[in-house]
Amino acid sequence: MSVKKHLVKIILIAILMPVLYAPALAQKSTKKNSPKSSKSNFTPKVLSEQDRVYFDAYFIEAMRYYLIGQQNVALSFFDKAYSIDQTNGGLNYQLSKLNYTLSNNVRALVTAQAAIKSDPNNVEYQIQLARVYEAQTNFDKANQTYQKIVTDFPGNEEYLYQIGSNQIQLKQFDDAVKTYDKIESVFGQSFELTRQKQQLYVKQGKTDLAIKEGQKLIDSDPTNLQYQVDQAEFYYFANNIQQAKKILFSVLKIDSNQVQAHTLLVDVYKSSNEMDKVFDEYVFLLGRQNVSIPTKQKIIQDALKSATTDQTKVKLLTLTSVFVQANPTNNIAQTCQGDALFVNGKKEEARTHYISASELDGNNYNLWLQILTLDLEFKDYATLILHGNQAIDYFPNQAALWYYRALGYYNLKQYPKAIESLDEAKNLSSADMPFKVQCLILLGDAYNETKEYAKSDASFDEVLKYDKNNDYVLNNYSYYLSLRKDKLELAKTLAERVVNRNPTEPNYIDTYAWVLYQMKDYDACKKQLEIALLNTQNGTIIEHYGDVLYQLGDKVNALLYWKKAKVAGDTSTFIDKKIAEGKLYE
Repeated sequence: MSVKKHLVKIILIAILMPVLYAPALAQKSTKKNSPKSSKSNFTPKVLSEQDRVYFDAYFIEAMRYYLIGQQNVALSFFDKAYSIDQTNGGLNYQLSKLNYTLSNNVRALVTAQAAIKSDPNNVEYQIQLARVYEAQTNFDKANQTYQKIVTDFPGNEEYLYQIGSNQIQLKQFDDAVKTYDKIESVFGQSFELTRQKQQLYVKQGKTDLAIKEGQKLIDSDPTNLQYQVDQAEFYYFANNIQQAKKILFSVLKIDSNQVQAHTLLVDVYKSSNEMDKVFDEYVFLLGRQNVSIPTKQKIIQDALKSATTDQTKVKLLTLTSVFVQANPTNNIAQTCQGDALFVNGKKEEARTHYISASELDGNNYNLWLQILTLDLEFKDYATLILHGNQAIDYFPNQAALWYYRALGYYNLKQYPKAIESLDEAKNLSSADMPFKVQCLILLGDAYNETKEYAKSDASFDEVLKYDKNNDYVLNNYSYYLSLRKDKLELAKTLAERVVNRNPTEPNYIDTYAWVLYQMKDYDACKKQLEIALLNTQNGTIIEHYGDVLYQLGDKVNALLYWKKAKVAGDTSTFIDKKIAEGKLYE
């Protein structure tokens, strides 16, 4: 559509919609109980007939977009109207509101001031100006404007609240109190007003006046126990513990189930180190149906932090049992019970409650980690896989969950499935290199088991690029190569590195010796194994020592060490045949 045709469309809209927007276009005031018009030097711009048509069309189009939420488009049309007439009050008011919404507060102020210049008696323009001042944190100017609104425009006393709030921002606390007194005289006494005044007095260190305000509220409605609890809270903060207790005990005589009173008593008793009474209050609150779950959870978290002795750990377990008894189908209650059992060393029972919690609500990542950690600790690998699958259903993008599942498959010798899980874990952990290394290490082991040796070597090589002194990888990589009799020089280099770093570790020395054995350097192998045997009676190492003795021609002692290895256990499948025939089998 050409510009000319588009303009015709806008003009048609202007013709069809003049009544709806006439107040703004004709620059009439939308006054709310406004005073008589004051004299002004303002002179509105006189528009030609053509300019008037264009102005109205742009303004209407702007309002159309404004009403459907397309603010930037609306602003562009308002600006076109503004280019024709900068004096129009309705336009300046709309521009101020829109720029205020878009956080363009400098222009919002200019246009708000222009709107008021066109009509100082329009209360809506004054309100908009005050809001812009607040957005610019010019609370003093904002209050001057709000004061004018309250004084000059009867019926707008609700803006006294805004004045009080701005006075607090300006730290004019005495003035704020006077403002709230004025509000109270207009709207009557209320809890919110009294609370605000009390907080102001506290800021000024005038606790006695804050307490007097609270008493006024109590006197206005003696049957409202919440007012009395709030008063007790002020006494507590003023360190007047005895008076706080007196009020709370009085409240509980009337209503022994008043939850807020019991909650405050917890803090009161803590302040005087009456921990047995704190415990009793916790038991009460945890057993009540009308106490929120977050409140109960906070109680248990507090008790957990304090569970540093056998006695406090037992008390923790008592508290969580009360929680579960009151809320048996709540996942947080079950989780808390699991935590208490865990702290008390009852991990099997803890796992049972963690599992119950996950069945009630599985959308808790840390809960799954706790379950999987315990599955692994108990070597319950089938259950580890089951719980790993369930956790992944909730959190498919969490690498640790895939890793735990892989551990389950690996330990059950289901190596292809372990590899599949590890690949996913590795891909998800690309930004966490230490965790990625853990995945690569286990991948190297798993690929070795599936005889995918190139992939196994590549996994270990990648680890060593990141961590050249990873003892586990240096040892396993060299050992796997020695078993395959492949890249023996590399295997020797890797084994030497780990032994140089750990000169007394029998398993690492055994690996190095076995590499030397495969390289037929039997004398060096024998020497290394003798060093290893100084610190271990491991059957594999003893058997290896018998093997190297056989290779060196000492068949008598070879048989002797094979028999020792048989007694020690953890030997090769050939051990019985070696002993029976007195010959080496590999």
